[in-house]
Amino acid sequence: MRTPPLPCLLLLSVLPACGPGSGPALLPVTLPDLSDMHPAVQSQLRGAEEALTGGGRAERAAAYGALGMLLMAGDYLETAEPSLRNARRLAPEEFRWTYYLAQLLWKQGDLPAAALAFEEARRLRADDFPSLIWLASTYLNLGRPEEALPVLAHARSVQPGAAVVRYHEGGAAAAVGDHARAVEHFDAALRLEPGAAVVHYPLAMSHRALGNVELAELHLQRGGPGAADAAAGRASLALADPLMADLSTVLRSPRVHRELAIAADARGDFAEAARQFRQALELEPSDPLLHLSLAMALDRAGNPRASLPALYEALRLDPDLAQAHYVLGTLLERAGRDAEAIERFTTAAARNPASPEIRLRLADALRRAGRFEASLEPYRRLIAGAGQAAGARFGEAMALVRLGRHREARSRLADAARVHPDQPAFPIALARLLAASPDAGVRDGRRALVLIQALVADHKTTGVAETMAMALAEVGEFRGAVEWQQVAIDVARDAGRPDLANQMTANLAIYRQGRPCRTPWRDDEPEQRPGPPVQPGLLG
Repeated sequence: MRTPPLPCLLLLSVLPACGPGSGPALLPVTLPDLSDMHPAVQSQLRGAEEALTGGGRAERAAAYGALGMLLMAGDYLETAEPSLRNARRLAPEEFRWTYYLAQLLWKQGDLPAAALAFEEARRLRADDFPSLIWLASTYLNLGRPEEALPVLAHARSVQPGAAVVRYHEGGAAAAVGDHARAVEHFDAALRLEPGAAVVHYPLAMSHRALGNVELAELHLQRGGPGAADAAAGRASLALADPLMADLSTVLRSPRVHRELAIAADARGDFAEAARQFRQALELEPSDPLLHLSLAMALDRAGNPRASLPALYEALRLDPDLAQAHYVLGTLLERAGRDAEAIERFTTAAARNPASPEIRLRLADALRRAGRFEASLEPYRRLIAGAGQAAGARFGEAMALVRLGRHREARSRLADAARVHPDQPAFPIALARLLAASPDAGVRDGRRALVLIQALVADHKTTGVAETMAMALAEVGEFRGAVEWQQVAIDVARDAGRPDLANQMTANLAIYRQGRPCRTPWRDDEPEQRPGPPVQPGLLG
């Protein structure tokens, strides 16, 4: 059923009552079907409905407003509308009920009515920044940029450094054909908020209108593939909106808290994400995925020990939850408990055999634990598939090195360098094997030198410097080998790694003696110790 005529419903500050009698005529409010809702939501809505009766005018206005907020937060817009309208009728000077109604009308796509409601909100609170921005945006969407411009000028006086104002001013200028002014505004928005990708598409269109083709193409590229779609929907920049933030938290349901947690996680507020997941679990304690999500948020918030109970509870509720086994495995390996981590990764891989991420983590853990032969099978399964193939190829080659199968390792590295020409790790590792393998049938110093010389200019690392030293020593250039090994040692010391520098002095000594290296990698080098750094005491 559509609502009564707009003059009666939207100009309530002028006409507070629309029916006969001393009090305002109120619209009937009927709750939606509650049967499929979470019990906590049902309880909230029924309690809010009961609060509608009794009390004075102010109390009833607050009760209708509270119910409207709950319904709007649950996306029950048709039933929220009469409740918010009643709140406005009972308290026409209360800003928030007018503002929420304006937002609801926007969500329903009734932009003319939304514009009238945002105008009324502006009358009630002239300097409210979010309502000014929404009013201007509504005018722009209605094709009324001339009306948007004075509203935006007022908004800029309220918050002079807000990028969202300059963005909409650019849109308004472009809409009236003033593309030079539009470019000024869009550029200002980007200076204020450099990461605002949504600005690039309309900026590109204004540059194109001015004949600046190269600049237009540049901004189209910077905007990314979704920029045009975002601009078509009048996407905007981030806008701090306290009333809408209140609306997002008013409805207590697992879904709402989960969504709030995901949003907090996306902006890097992991403590808030954990808090929201906990609130979701208060309402849905038997959901293993919520326990898993809580554990991950706690870990990201810097409290991995607190994540353990949540992980164990997730697995108690669902022993086959592969991701929970996997996350627990990652915590255990960071704590240096590789045997337990391998058990968890093995279980996770069995529960989710299609996950390349899990299988690579298992293979790396096996190799790190010295189980080189066992690591080959998961590496090779990954190579045969599509995901994580580069990491698996490198891991397989390093496992073969540790097994003493240098000829196979050489072949695998050569193949990988051809398949992944953008991955310098493969030619570097191949050069090192060709320079320092104890197997004379594998060594080829000249080829090693060619490989590493092609990389040294762009990859100035201790590993590359050491490999250059190995290759020079293998071809008898010991003076050069000493110089490059010393470079590697100096870089390690400058990087605050005196332990690594000391380990590299062994090769420096043999080069000074005129002997080549016959150990391509030390057992403790990163290539042979895949995985995260060990944090003793991480889990207690």
